[in-house]
This record gives sequence, C-alpha cells and structure tokens, in this order.
Amino acid sequence: MPTIEQKIARKQDELNRLKTKQRKLDTAQKVVIGGMILSLAKNDPDRARQLLIDIDSNITRKTDLDRLKSVIDDLTVTRSKGV
Repeated sequence: MPTIEQKIARKQDELNRLKTKQRKLDTAQKVVIGGMILSLAKNDPDRARQLLIDIDSNITRKTDLDRLKSVIDDLTVTRSKGV
C-alpha cells in the first residue's frame, strides 16, 4: 500500500503533466491565431497598418523586435501598397 507521501508525489506528477498539456495547447492556439492574423494582414493594407501600430505600441523588447524584423518589413510593404 502506497504511503501518503507516495500518493502526494503521484498527484503532483499528474498535476504537472496536466499543466504541461495545458501550456502546449495554449501555445498551439497562439500559433494558429498568430498565423491567421499575419495571413490576413499580409493581404490587407489596412490590417497591416493596424498590426504595425499594435506591434509598435505593445512590443518593446529589442530581442522580440529583432525576431519580428522580417514580419515588420513584409507588413510595411503591404501597408505601402494600400496608400
């Protein structure tokens, strides 16, 4: 018969597995929504303009901005096509 400590350890392991599963689902949802938003913005100058505004006002870390450089460049080109 398992001890109380063993039962607690099993439940904590189960909880950790569920938390990991939830984080993976959250990440997958963000990827899908982000892809959809980028796809829409790359085909619509008004959406591209708004997304650039949102990026400018919400993303402040240099590493994040560096990561998004090619996306920002693509959106800038799309935005300029609508002018």
